[in-house]
Amino acid sequence: MTAKNQWKLLALGLFMAFGRYPISWLLSSHRKVRKPGILPSRSRGHLSCSSGNIYYVELDGPQDAQAIVFLHGLNASGLQWYYQRAYFRTKYKLVFIDTPGHGKSPLGKSLATEVLANDLAEMMEMLGIKNPVVYGHSMGGMVTMKYAGGPGRANVKGIILQHSGYSHPFKTTKFPKTLLSIEHPFLRSYLAFAKRHPVLFRLISMLNYLNGLSLLSYRYLLFSGEQTASQLRFMTRIAAINPPEGIADAFLGILDFDATAELEKINVPALIISADHDPILVPAAGSYLAKAIKLGTHQQVDSGHLSLMEHAVELNVMVNNFLESPGLLDHRGD
Repeated sequence: MTAKNQWKLLALGLFMAFGRYPISWLLSSHRKVRKPGILPSRSRGHLSCSSGNIYYVELDGPQDAQAIVFLHGLNASGLQWYYQRAYFRTKYKLVFIDTPGHGKSPLGKSLATEVLANDLAEMMEMLGIKNPVVYGHSMGGMVTMKYAGGPGRANVKGIILQHSGYSHPFKTTKFPKTLLSIEHPFLRSYLAFAKRHPVLFRLISMLNYLNGLSLLSYRYLLFSGEQTASQLRFMTRIAAINPPEGIADAFLGILDFDATAELEKINVPALIISADHDPILVPAAGSYLAKAIKLGTHQQVDSGHLSLMEHAVELNVMVNNFLESPGLLDHRGD
């Protein structure tokens, strides 16, 4: 092998191992923002539900304070709430739950949203949590709707739905016809294949994270361009660690999601948040939810699907105003 070819091979190897760094720098803003990371919890452990699903749960904040339960989105984990955790942990009791097959929760028995909502009701009872505010992002918001309009109706105090649709997720995107046309002939078969061959997809996922290729899709699918390089790498790393068979199972679960029947049963204050630059969910979905939920309020942020990280300061103030609003405080006593 010639010296020139050796240098080319070395350059290729370096890109495959560290490409995420230059790509994240090129794709991101250079704002001075605190880097996301892992904060210590007050307690942590696993809870087993009657469905057979096992959940990893972390608790933070004062034991006797108002509880906020955080439900993350698809292919994420409780770690996505770094900025919300840092902001609210001194005043509220915080509960972070990893969906089965995500984060530190093992693969699940069923990831249908109805099952996850029933599991959430069981976990609230196990933890002795009364009148929580349930805060769901994307897929987590879908579970929140099922919970608040179903098994959690007698317990929930309020809900926050961030970038969450109310029915089949493809019907509320920017390209509904295209995505719906490929669901049955291609996407469901692809997800079933991923469940059968997880080792292959684990390898692909990790390689694409290391070389930075997955950062490209995350930048344009989930962010608006104002994210920092560390935020982009942080969220992409969470996805790379998640087991692909668990993500495929969860994706299949939300493809069967429809909460239109539950919306009229939700009778608690609801903050609905949508984003201007979110290709996954059009703002009209947020407007629909605010009308369908009796006590719903719709607000919009100038961000992408991961506004909870990209514009955390603005978002946390918005959420805090909702938590301190008379409508929520007076709705149900602790």
